[in-house]
Amino acid sequence: MRAGLRLGVDLGRTWLRACLADSGGRVLRRDRLPAVPWRELPAALPRLRRRLGFRTLSRLTLGSTGLWSAASLAEARRLLRPWARSVRALSDVELAHAAAFGGGEGVLVVSGTGSIALARDRRGRRRRAGGWGQLVGDDGSGFWIGRAALRDAALRRRLRLPPPALAPTPENVRKVAALAPKVLRLARTNARARRVLREAAKHLAGLAREAAAGLSWGRRVPVCGWGGAFQDRALAKAFRKALGRRYEAVRPRLEADEAAALL
Repeated sequence: MRAGLRLGVDLGRTWLRACLADSGGRVLRRDRLPAVPWRELPAALPRLRRRLGFRTLSRLTLGSTGLWSAASLAEARRLLRPWARSVRALSDVELAHAAAFGGGEGVLVVSGTGSIALARDRRGRRRRAGGWGQLVGDDGSGFWIGRAALRDAALRRRLRLPPPALAPTPENVRKVAALAPKVLRLARTNARARRVLREAAKHLAGLAREAAAGLSWGRRVPVCGWGGAFQDRALAKAFRKALGRRYEAVRPRLEADEAAALL
């Protein structure tokens, strides 16, 4: 296999996505495996090596959920150091931002199980909004949408949802967030579900504005919606409308695993 290979890994809660590229920036292979905790990634790398067909790596970049503090980032780099001459580790949100804007300026708004916004301006300054978890924030997230439906007796009946007496465990948080696609589909024909959709879009637009505040922008502020909720066209449209005229919605430039390998 040729020298100078780069492996990018996007490690989420559900999937581990990997991209192998050469030093010239050409994608060679991509693959995905069921997700593992980031500390267990070294044990999963031999399987990726067999499937992708590499022997040695010049660079390995990991973007993962659960990586944010300086201590966790340093530990991730230490665990992965035997696998490549150069190792980078960053949070999944930072990786998504790089993928969306190619390393340039913009505001990334994520709505998956939770919600968060990360802004980077033309001077490289960063600002975060949200991402505080279900007890404090995550407004507009998949969890927020599912919880709003569970709180509404009429929507519970319409969607045939169980009673909302759930213990606040990680598994139940995921179950509530998994209701969001049903609620968003129902919004096409149901006024109460449409109200939930619009409120979610307003919350997400608010995150974008909060993250962008105080930073240096041009005439327009680029904004990219990222995550499962933005796959719904009606929510994406309502989000763009709620942003206001100064904000310009853009499409992501790369997939996250590609960005990890190429940027």
